[in-house]
Amino acid sequence: MAEDVIVRQDATPKDHPATMPAATAPPFDGIGFAPPWTSPFRVDARFPPQLVNREGEHLFILNKTAWAYFACKDPQGYLERAKAQGVNVIRVTLEGQPYFEQLGLDLWPWGGTRDNPDFAVMNEPYWWEVQRRARLAGEMGIGLDVVLYSHLKLDKDTQPSQELYWAEVIKRLGNYANVLTWEIHNEYARNETFQDQVGTYLKAHDPWGRPVCSSNGTTDGPLWPDKPWMDLAITHTCTGSTAAWPLKSWYLAVARNSRSHGKPAFNNETGREVRHQNDDGVHRRKQGWLWCAAGGFWTWHSWDGCEGIDDPNYRGPGHEFVEPMARFFRGMPFWKMEPDFTALIGNDLRLIQASLAEPNRAQAMVYLCTGKTGQTVETASLRLRLPDGRYELLFINPADLAELGRTTHESKGLHYVASLSLPDFTDDLVVYVRRTQAHESTLIPGTQ
Repeated sequence: MAEDVIVRQDATPKDHPATMPAATAPPFDGIGFAPPWTSPFRVDARFPPQLVNREGEHLFILNKTAWAYFACKDPQGYLERAKAQGVNVIRVTLEGQPYFEQLGLDLWPWGGTRDNPDFAVMNEPYWWEVQRRARLAGEMGIGLDVVLYSHLKLDKDTQPSQELYWAEVIKRLGNYANVLTWEIHNEYARNETFQDQVGTYLKAHDPWGRPVCSSNGTTDGPLWPDKPWMDLAITHTCTGSTAAWPLKSWYLAVARNSRSHGKPAFNNETGREVRHQNDDGVHRRKQGWLWCAAGGFWTWHSWDGCEGIDDPNYRGPGHEFVEPMARFFRGMPFWKMEPDFTALIGNDLRLIQASLAEPNRAQAMVYLCTGKTGQTVETASLRLRLPDGRYELLFINPADLAELGRTTHESKGLHYVASLSLPDFTDDLVVYVRRTQAHESTLIPGTQ
């Protein structure tokens, strides 16, 4: 979009391409792919909780864990399985020993060994394979959330030895349009000064101004959301589908906390089956829908992105619900829709809800679900507060996007709250609203 101006960061020079309007920034001359990965994404100044590329395309992220992607046996097969799930970003690490007892892989970008490192040189064969697999992902329509440090934990005194690595990261991967973000650390925040150094360096030296972030362990809100180099509100919910982690007071509440910071709210690691007791596939579906309907981006975290990355047959509980969810949100103008709490209001205590709407409410959606799996809801209703006009309302099954019915509604204005009867459903329901004809607007009575 010609009027887009990328949000400035203190560490970014004034003549850096990331500070320029999209129309005047240098054309992307790196390695691009088919949409959406035609050029790198960056934070959108017009819609700060969103990401936009040079062509003005916004990215609805559905992420999947792929820790050992840069060394696994069958990267092509993994990408094919991820793509079939609607995934368009995978979270990978450049350094680490993910599930070493099962995989036996040591991802090591430097010279020497983990026990006897040589930070002054790079592991050339490994880097060439990293680049090959970055291109392969782009050709498959998959972006990369690149984690720089996973197992190696350094402090501020090691900065001089690490600047060569940071430069190599940008040199080797910075020209790939499908590198979505640099993530400094996986779930480690005890070296804040060091991470400030890394984040500042990446902001100043990445020629395309892609987002920088880092992550903590499971919390109820994002890590360091006020730092100038932290472009994304990153939160992890490595929790389960048991009663200890309620959908309303935990998953939805954490999603809203993350979205409240005015940055893209990205839960890039969620609870997996067995290890985190996230074994109820329907509950996992509800977790994802609530997070996305609260205005954020979500991750499918499962055994097949961890120890089982090379298993061609395994599917985690609830995997079949991931692709329809991504397809639904990509099918609406999500980038200009904000959390809304008065347009579509559930008045049934059995239901948990999250809503998004355009500022003028020409399009809106509400996701409604029960707290427990298998619960049937009958004779429920929804209150509508919409600007004057005629609307079409669709009732949709989140499991497979099957249409359960539709109706029309004539709104008399914001001063009038209408009641809409909902079809009976089990577990969850989406109501999608789109205005078909606008009328002259009227206001809620008050001081005028």
